[in-house]
Amino acid sequence: MYKTLKMCYNSIRNKATKAEYGGVFMSRNIVITIGRETGSGGREIAKKLSQILNIGYYDKNLIDLASEKSGMNSAVLHKADEKASNPFLSPYITSPGEYGTVNDRLFWIQSSLIKELAEKESFVIVGRCADYILSEREDCLNIFVYAPLEDRIERIKDRYMLESDEVARKEILREDKQRRSYYQYYTDQKWGSSEGKDLCINSSFFGVSKTVELIADIVRKRWPDYTQKNDEE
Repeated sequence: MYKTLKMCYNSIRNKATKAEYGGVFMSRNIVITIGRETGSGGREIAKKLSQILNIGYYDKNLIDLASEKSGMNSAVLHKADEKASNPFLSPYITSPGEYGTVNDRLFWIQSSLIKELAEKESFVIVGRCADYILSEREDCLNIFVYAPLEDRIERIKDRYMLESDEVARKEILREDKQRRSYYQYYTDQKWGSSEGKDLCINSSFFGVSKTVELIADIVRKRWPDYTQKNDEE
């Protein structure tokens, strides 16, 4: 699908390394968006990357923030997470003055939250079309993590304690289909494509830990002034 490591150097090079105002260099908030194939270790990479860079991490916890902001039931939103809206199957909003399916409502709320968070802090975020939502920002590093199918099968077998390669393969295909449908429904762009990505990386070639180190090194070289979490947080 990709070469072992594919970097869009022009995209990264064109992103400024300093935020300058009135001749004074200031710290900046950065966002690392991570799309991933099922079983590629993308979520694990994102979590460890946030820890090593000392920045925020958003994944399913964003759903709880969306629930707080909207007043919608958290359990209902979790069921709609990263699923494309289906006019025949998806539940609809019934509150006065609101419209669309629960899936649509969750996407709109999460989009607003992601933009708000990007103004306040640095963070790593998994999925949720974040690369598309923040496409106008210059302080983002957009990554897609992939891996050979045989390696993904082994990871899924370990995760769900499966014995059958075929069962694991079907789960991978199901989840990838769901992610593809979700991404392409809300962005009108091809999921898994290098378009709009700064880095596409095979996690199996480097291993999870080395992949994290590589990405962290890129971030530190590009944005040495990035904002970290307060020690008190």
